[in-house]
Amino acid sequence: MKIIGIQVYGYGKLENLELGELSPHLQVFFGQNEAGKSTLMSFIHSILFGFPTKQQNEQRYIPKAGAKYGGKLILQTDEYGTILIERLPGKATGEVSVFMPDGSVYGEEFISELFQGMDKNLFKNVYSFNIHGLQGVHNLKREDVGRFLFSAGTIGTDALLELQTKLVKEMDGLYKPKGKNPPLNMELIRLKEEHAKVTKWQEKNNEYESLLNEQQQLENELVSYDSKISSLKQKIQESEKLRSIQPIVEEYQTLQNRLQSLPVFEPYPEDGLNRLEQLQAQIKPYQAQLAAINGQILEWNKEKSEINFAKQYIVNEQRILELVENKNLFYEKENRFQQVTIELQEIEDELNQLIDRINFTLPEKDVLKLNLSITAKDMFSEVVSETARHRQQKHFLDNSFTQVKEALDNSEQKLRDLKQQVLPEEQRKRYEKKKSQYTSKENLESEKLLIEDEIKRIDQKMQRMTAKESENKQKYTRLFYGIGFTLLIISVYFYVTKDWIIGGILTILGALMWPVGKTVTSQMTSSFIHELQDDRERLMKKLEAINEQLTHSNYSDHEELSAILIRDKHLIQQIEIEKATYRQNERALDKVFKDFEEWEKTEYSLEEKATNIKKTYGLPLQISNERLLDVFQILEAIKEKALNKQKLSKAKVDLQNEISNFQSKIYTVAKQLNIEDRSSIKVDQIAIQLQVEKKKYEQLLQIDAKIKDSEEQILKLSLEIEHLQKEIQVLWDIAKVSNEEEYRAKGQANDTARELKERMNLLMAQLERFGKLVKICNIETDYEVLIEEMSAETTRLHAIEKERQGQLSAINHRIQELEEGGTYADLLHSYEASNSVVKNYAKNWATLSVAKDILTKTVDHYRTLRLPKVIKRAEHYFSILTDKKYKRIYLDNEVDGFLVENNKGVRYEPSELSQATSEQLYISLRFSLANTMHPSQSFPFIIDDSFVNFDSGRLSNVISLIKELSKENQVLLFTCHQHVLEGFGEAKPIILSNEGIIEYQKSML
Repeated sequence: MKIIGIQVYGYGKLENLELGELSPHLQVFFGQNEAGKSTLMSFIHSILFGFPTKQQNEQRYIPKAGAKYGGKLILQTDEYGTILIERLPGKATGEVSVFMPDGSVYGEEFISELFQGMDKNLFKNVYSFNIHGLQGVHNLKREDVGRFLFSAGTIGTDALLELQTKLVKEMDGLYKPKGKNPPLNMELIRLKEEHAKVTKWQEKNNEYESLLNEQQQLENELVSYDSKISSLKQKIQESEKLRSIQPIVEEYQTLQNRLQSLPVFEPYPEDGLNRLEQLQAQIKPYQAQLAAINGQILEWNKEKSEINFAKQYIVNEQRILELVENKNLFYEKENRFQQVTIELQEIEDELNQLIDRINFTLPEKDVLKLNLSITAKDMFSEVVSETARHRQQKHFLDNSFTQVKEALDNSEQKLRDLKQQVLPEEQRKRYEKKKSQYTSKENLESEKLLIEDEIKRIDQKMQRMTAKESENKQKYTRLFYGIGFTLLIISVYFYVTKDWIIGGILTILGALMWPVGKTVTSQMTSSFIHELQDDRERLMKKLEAINEQLTHSNYSDHEELSAILIRDKHLIQQIEIEKATYRQNERALDKVFKDFEEWEKTEYSLEEKATNIKKTYGLPLQISNERLLDVFQILEAIKEKALNKQKLSKAKVDLQNEISNFQSKIYTVAKQLNIEDRSSIKVDQIAIQLQVEKKKYEQLLQIDAKIKDSEEQILKLSLEIEHLQKEIQVLWDIAKVSNEEEYRAKGQANDTARELKERMNLLMAQLERFGKLVKICNIETDYEVLIEEMSAETTRLHAIEKERQGQLSAINHRIQELEEGGTYADLLHSYEASNSVVKNYAKNWATLSVAKDILTKTVDHYRTLRLPKVIKRAEHYFSILTDKKYKRIYLDNEVDGFLVENNKGVRYEPSELSQATSEQLYISLRFSLANTMHPSQSFPFIIDDSFVNFDSGRLSNVISLIKELSKENQVLLFTCHQHVLEGFGEAKPIILSNEGIIEYQKSML
């Protein structure tokens, strides 16, 4: 079963809330305090099992804002599919409706069947968790923790523990074995005193006294039998405990005997056998390496004697390498020498061509002295730029003069035209006086527009009201027609069944529905539409009056005068603008004349500057100023070519000298290598031979180095072998043996002794809680037979006791017959009255005792049938929650509780566990009980912040367990803690806040 949708009409602070598409596995609800988490959790309980009544202590969550009380839940079930449960106010717990997929509707009985007879308390005790359950573990005494967990694992709550405590308290309130104040104790004391008085009167009669003696004898026998039966029961219990520990004691004694029978195993070094194996394993590879190295040295000496090389190549290696290194450079210099010769000729030709281009007259040595720096180039560039700028300025001044002259003439002509069009002063004043006498037309037109807008708004509103009224009439018409048609169809049924009277009545009523419907719909005209029509007629009359006023009034003269005055005002403004424009044009013309004078001065200065440059650089004066920058670039090229020519000439001489020096070095090296024929000298062949000799020399050096390294290794290996053998001898000295065989035998005995001691310590830890019973436990005794014999003896004593009680009853009856007389009768009556009171108290005490016995049997029933299944599944959950530190859970045979076993085999009572581990055990039992109570149905878990006191490790374990449970059962988890929400990172939460739902799923309701 899954809860997939929630709709709250009104419940506490929650109103008109819809939540759909809840996760069928794990749904987290997150919100701060007062956000509505507990309210929503109570809402789910109330919809499923009924609203809390006024007599119950639960909060009822009646909405304060007046919203409808109640809501819906959508459930997904395997048997019925998707069903909807709606609960509204009605009887004490509310009226519930269950809507099935086929359209049928059921009530409260279906919910009881759906939840297999569970009520709200049982569902909350088994499937609904909150922090109060864990706080119950916190608040218990250590001796009550085990019984609390047992009760929680049996029925999901501590009700058994509370009921048992209550029964014991009420029994102690009536009677205590050694008490004085309880009522039954006080009545027994009084009964004893009265019995003593009665006994004095009985001494008068011998038979009476004999009977009393016999009565006393029988009572003593009964007390003796009770004592023997109690003693036997105690011995049976003790024998059962001895039977349970007998295998452990037997195993302990067996291990002790094995330990004593072992040969001498001490002293012995710690982990001695492993240490010996490790030392021997280290010696073997050292010895193998030593043999291999000696054989390798012999081979290397033989290889060394077979190698011969020419030593002179090694002596002259540096010179040969220098020749090889500079060989390519030598060839490059020869090639370079030829290239320099060609380049020198090409530069000289290019230099002559450039000199001819500008008709240059300076000699080549003076060219190198020319100043062709960036400053000189800027000077040439400045002359060219100023010349171009000067030409452009002349063109600009000519255009400016033409434009300003034309603008000045146009302004003068425009002023004359405008002055002719302006009205005379007297005529303007006359027109303005006449205009002020007319009434304003604008106010009437503005009011007309407002009235027209209001009429349009009323028309639109009337259209909407009419359409809505027509729709309502159609709805009511269809309603009456539908009722009439339905009545006619029902009447046909009564006609068929020959019930003519009811059929006739229904036919008449069905026929009357049509005229009644027409009458009702015809009277549904709204009074608001009539009011709108009246307002529209009033506005239309007002609009007609304004139109009539605008039509009969003459405004044509007024409009003509206004146009003339506006035009005249505009002409006056244009005249003022043209006057300002004329003055501006006059100033512009004066400026143009001044600019022409400045231009002529600049022209003379620029020409003088260009002439000086041409003379300085030996250039013809006929070269135009605009080409000076091109001439400068040619001068740069001429100077560059002259410099390159000078550099190449020097490089040619240097290359010739370097080539001669290299050839001299080659001849010198050849002489050292005993090469006489100069024509056959080749640097490459010398280099190849050098490499051959070097390889031979390197081989000799490598062989010498290897022999030296091998000798060093032989020394190290010998020392290591000697050191390891000494350590082996130390082990033998510690164990006080003389050879390896004795050492290994003693080591095996030592390992066996250590294993036996560890097992004995573990067994002793289990036996310590049984105290003195361990000492008296005899492994030869058959406690099973002993228990059967004592049980048979107990049965026999019970039979004898029953027989003696029958005899005592007969004697008591005879004593009653002998008793008579006034005072004796009064005492006897008082004695019987006291005895009756004692019986009443005893009856009440016996009733409580029987109730306690029934409760014990109920617990035994659950212990036998349900609890083994609960424990089996709880062990798996408890292992997950404790990181597999605890693996088994056992029933405690002494009390109603459990024993838990850790991964080392040690068992603990719940009171011996830490608080957090007790809580984990409680959670495991609760989840296990839920999954075993209804194996054929998976009801949802509802959890409200039950794990907030766990540390991060335990919280992570319980989250892992919840995720595992959510595969079978849906889990609805409510929390206000951010770290708990982050632990369920992959689950999409529903965020609750004081303002409402911040994040929610799509509604399905």
